[in-house]
Amino acid sequence: MTEKPRGGLNGEPVADEEEDASEPIDGETELAGSDELEEPEIILQNLAEELEQERMRSSEYLEQAQRARAELINYRRRMEQESQNARKFASEHLISRILPVIDDFHRANDSVPAEERDNPWALGMRLIERKMWTILESEGVRPIDAVGKPFDPSIHEAVSVDADGGDTVVEEFQRGYTLHDRTIRPAMVKVGRAKNNQTDNNA
Repeated sequence: MTEKPRGGLNGEPVADEEEDASEPIDGETELAGSDELEEPEIILQNLAEELEQERMRSSEYLEQAQRARAELINYRRRMEQESQNARKFASEHLISRILPVIDDFHRANDSVPAEERDNPWALGMRLIERKMWTILESEGVRPIDAVGKPFDPSIHEAVSVDADGGDTVVEEFQRGYTLHDRTIRPAMVKVGRAKNNQTDNNA
């Protein structure tokens, strides 16, 4: 039995409907392929942006942590320094009150006549002064060397100035003292021209 050929109205061949349905349109193929390519690129771009943001945030947190650590170290160092200074100068107030007594002993010993210096009473006075001074020295007290030195307002107090001018301490009225590296009482002095300068001018 012979199969009749399929055809159109005028015997024209008819396209296979199944083949037409299975073949996609060219435009749809390009669109679908474009979406599949763009989607991973967008995802990667978003991930890169998020990673960069996290890196910036991490860097900011690290900087804050380092700054806080440095501030803590500086605070501890400052507290230790203040504590050391407090211990170092704890006796400053008491020593300042004792200094006038030392001055009195010094003036009393200087006023003893030469013929009475071997007197047991005078010897006892010098011994007491020496013991008191030994205690002060052990606490870090030192006398200020004033006469013949250039005038320094941080350790000298000028109560008299020579009319001829000058910037050298030529006389000391009251001894000054330091406690460690701090002046607890400046020396009361007279400021004038150094003796060697006077000699040079007269020559």
